[in-house]
Order: sequence, then C-alpha cells, then structure tokens
Amino acid sequence: MTWPRKLSSRLLMANLAVLAAGTLAFAVTFRLLAPEIFGRRVGAGGPPADRGQGNGPGSAGLIETFNDSVDIALLVSLGVGIIVAAVIAWLVAQWLADPIAEIRTTTRAIADGNYNERASGGDVEELDALAHDVNQLAETLAHTEQKRARLISDVTHELRTPLASIDGFVEGAVDGVFTNEEMYEAVTDETARMVRLVEDLSVLSKTSEGALALERTPVHLDDLARSTVARLRPRFTDRDATLTEVVEAAPVVLGDEGRLDQVLTNLLTNALGHIEDGGSVTVTVDQDGDTASITVTDDGRGIGLDDIDHVFDRFFRGTDSQRRSGTGLGLSVARGIARAHGGTLTATSPGPDQGATFRLDIPMGAPGSSRT
Repeated sequence: MTWPRKLSSRLLMANLAVLAAGTLAFAVTFRLLAPEIFGRRVGAGGPPADRGQGNGPGSAGLIETFNDSVDIALLVSLGVGIIVAAVIAWLVAQWLADPIAEIRTTTRAIADGNYNERASGGDVEELDALAHDVNQLAETLAHTEQKRARLISDVTHELRTPLASIDGFVEGAVDGVFTNEEMYEAVTDETARMVRLVEDLSVLSKTSEGALALERTPVHLDDLARSTVARLRPRFTDRDATLTEVVEAAPVVLGDEGRLDQVLTNLLTNALGHIEDGGSVTVTVDQDGDTASITVTDDGRGIGLDDIDHVFDRFFRGTDSQRRSGTGLGLSVARGIARAHGGTLTATSPGPDQGATFRLDIPMGAPGSSRT
C-alpha cells in the first residue's frame, strides 16, 4: 500500500482505518454473540413445550427475523459511522495541517530573507514548540545578518582610512609636497595596518567557526609573560609608562604558544592605548587549582558601565573621543583565541578613570583535540 504524501490525507486515512477496524470487530462480535444470546433468552422464556429447545418453529422464525434486523442495522450503522468519522477525521486533519502549513510558509519567507515573519503552532503543544524554534531561528538569522552588515560597514570604514592616506601621500609626492622617502614610509605603515586588519579578521572568522588550528605544546605561562613584557617594554618606556610582571605561580598549559603570546600582546597594546603618559600596567601570572591565569591591570581610563559588555565587540572603541591605534579587533581576537583554548577572557573596571583589569583563564587539563 502506498500512503499519500500529504499529512492531512494520511491523518484522514489513519482515522478511517481505526474506525473500520473498530467497527469490523464490533460487527463480528455482535453478529456472533447477539443471535446466540437472543436465542437462549427466547427459548428460556417461550411456551413449556419449547423450553430448552431454542430451535422450535416459533423461536427459529423469531431468531431469523432478529438476525436480518441486526444485519440491516449493522450495515446502516456502518455507513453512517463512516460518513461521520470521515467528516470528523477531515476536521482533525485540517486542525493539525493548518498550523504546519503556516509554519512552512513562515520558513519559506525566512529562507527568502524576511526575518520578521513569525509562525504559530496553534494550541498543539508539539507544533507550538516547533513554531517557537522556527521563530528563534529567524531571530538568530536576523541578528547574524545585522552583524554581517555591520561588519562589512566597519571593514569598509577601516580600509577607507589607510587607502585615503596612501592616496594622499602619493598625490603629495607627485605634487612635490612630500618626498619619496616620506611617501614610502607612509605607504608602508598604512599597508602594514591593512595587513594586520585582514589577519585579525581571518583569526576572528576561524575562531567563530571553530576552525582555528592550534599547535599545542607545553607552555610555561611565566616564561611567556616575561618574554612578552620584555619585548613590549620599550613601547611603554617611550611614554614614561611602567610595565611590570608579577609571577605568583609557574603554571604550564598545553596550548599554542604563538597564539597565547598574541593574546597577551593584544591585552598589553590595549592597556597602552588607555593609560596616560607615566601610567603603569601590571601583568600577573597565577594559578588557582587546575586553572592558570594571566591578569593585565592598568591605571588608565577605565571602562564605563555602558561599555563593559561591549569591549570585546569588533571595532568597539569606547565612548571616549580619542581614537586608539590598532585595528579595533585586538580584544575580539584575544577572546576568540582564549575560547579556542577552552578558556575565558573577561574584563572588569571600577569605572571611568579608575583603570581596568583583563583576566585570561586557561584550564590546565589536557584538551580533547588540537583543533577547535
């Protein structure tokens, strides 16, 4: 037997099949038992000469008449029952199929990019749950589309600035305003900035997709902190700022040393962009149970309550008007790498002009895979 593809048709056939099976069972049982019971009752209640015989002439005619009546009644009842059941089954099928059709229509609209469409499952619990999942999917897709559009806008804006600068220096060199050496230096700097932007976007994309390849080896976080601080200290010295490392423990984690160095470098670069000349930044390496941590604390501008939840957003630069150096992706990249290691990166601040603290926590247990 080939079942129809439409749900409403299947529900109708299923209900009719149940009705037919139940009616057939009832008819057969009734047809077998009713005449026998009726015959016994008639025989037991007839004239004395016929008692106990149940098959006398009077009883036989009465029983035959009764059987004919039963057959006619069963046929009529079966016909009426099928008609009534078919109507009810059709109504039930439509009652279930209509919300499904609405969910299907909404899903098609969402697939076409109309993320404001919403589905309803009616008063059927399972269909209502399905509609809720479809609506949640629409909200997620709408949010993703907004992020995609914002990312394109941000990247366009970030690339426009160095390209405009390169164009200006080239035109200036042609007009004799800048020397070739000045032009080459400016073009080199702006090109390097665009390369960093592209590299950061690549890392962000891979961490978002869970496709960032990590070359895991045992990493001594105290040594990592010392080497990174030593490498970046001249940049702090140029601004009369103090950069200090404090080693409370010497934890070893299984991670990608280059990527972890990138996290710490981004955190220190971010801190340098927020402190005043003569400020201070402290890097602390510690361990709490099976969790290793690196904390970067500065005494700079701090983070406002409105900004604390957005400091890791792409291209977020805070509410202050001063533009910081870099691509605007450093903290986003740092958090992505932390998560790729199974760790977390969090930010806290007492408030504006009261400094900020960024804490990297990494589990010391062996990871399940070298690719996250």
